[in-house]
Amino acid sequence: MQICANCHSKQFDGTIFCAECGASMFATNRRETTMSLGQRGLTGDLIDAPSVAPAPVAMPAGPQITLVIMNSGRRISLDIADDLLIGRKDNARGIFPDIDLGLDGGYDSGVSRRHAILACSNGAYSVEDLGSANGTFVNGRRLAPQLATRLSSGDELKCGTLLMRVEFE
Repeated sequence: MQICANCHSKQFDGTIFCAECGASMFATNRRETTMSLGQRGLTGDLIDAPSVAPAPVAMPAGPQITLVIMNSGRRISLDIADDLLIGRKDNARGIFPDIDLGLDGGYDSGVSRRHAILACSNGAYSVEDLGSANGTFVNGRRLAPQLATRLSSGDELKCGTLLMRVEFE
């Protein structure tokens, strides 16, 4: 078991996002610093090294997207910097999706291991089916494989029969 740093709830090992609050289970905000020991002068005395302020941490731009898993109520809040894989984890095949729907009954709902891609470009969110066996749907309309479809807040997104609601914050 692992503990969520945000809400302190217990989560299964390998969980990517907290099932309670949606926070990332990876320690991405950890900051490591080095300590200056100074410089040795010709006499062997320590010379104070100039202090340098740490570089600012870049925050993702644009609105945050939240996927609400309708059958479990789990909320997954994301800031998308890169394309995110939606699917089911399979350790044996080395498939580790960014959004693992196996935690929400994905297998029984027909979610493929590599089901779809969630992306953000110029502040607009889109989803693309990766040729999944049971399809990806937006508001009841089946998506053609390999064709990105724009998402709007309030849209219903379905992977197989697993229903999610899209919310922008």
